[in-house]
Amino acid sequence: MSSIHFIDTTLRDGQQSLWALGMKTAAMLPIAAQMDRIGFESMEFFVSIMIKKYVREHKENPWVWVREGVKRFRRTQLRNHGGLHGSGAFEKLPHVALKLLAERVVSYGITLTRTSNCWNDFEEMRDEVDELRHIGMETIVNLIYTVSPRHTDEYYAQKARDAAAIRPYRICFKDVGGLLTPERARTLLPAILQNAGAVPVEYHAHCNNGLAPLCYLEAVKLGVTALHTAVPPLANGSSQPSILNVARNLRALGHTPVVNDEEVKLVEEHFTAVAK
Repeated sequence: MSSIHFIDTTLRDGQQSLWALGMKTAAMLPIAAQMDRIGFESMEFFVSIMIKKYVREHKENPWVWVREGVKRFRRTQLRNHGGLHGSGAFEKLPHVALKLLAERVVSYGITLTRTSNCWNDFEEMRDEVDELRHIGMETIVNLIYTVSPRHTDEYYAQKARDAAAIRPYRICFKDVGGLLTPERARTLLPAILQNAGAVPVEYHAHCNNGLAPLCYLEAVKLGVTALHTAVPPLANGSSQPSILNVARNLRALGHTPVVNDEEVKLVEEHFTAVAK
């Protein structure tokens, strides 16, 4: 049986999906050291749209979130979210601005990011991955799942080969719409894992259809050893599965989830109080 590692999304995708980035810096800082002891392999921590949200609505300096946060996370690798392309908040952003943002994030010690091309066009992403590496940031490239006659197992096998060819840090199979079913996972995930070659594959899902926790269990049975989860109340719904639920079920299947449940429960209590 496998040791299963977790990428925590509580402070980024969890609060972005469920609280519209409504968590103020003062709600994160007191619990950061506690979260650092849970045993997460990595943690999503910052995304560029936080700048607009924190300045306009919270009336806060978003760089305080970064500067003070990185001081408290000593054991857990923090992640940025986003790359050097596309747009943010439905408006185009100049490449030089996105590059400057990435450079500043790296200056604080965050040297890993996860990003997408909405067409799964990895040849288009090649220069971006190389440029990010040049400024000191490694990239996890998303392989995005959807449902259509075009998106077959063969399509994803080829896209996994294309993704591996640009030498990313990892490939992240990303079910952003929460559409995957366990039955579909049983043929799809082996096709992706086999064609990713030596590049590790992690799995990120949203719980929109209620099946993501079950799909995670199928993924582990098929060989995935890194899962994206969140701490309640910033889990489930349109967020990622609860780490408590996933860890409990993995243990029942004989696996070893790398997580300290008692530390998670204290974090859950903190954010439940914040929610109330």
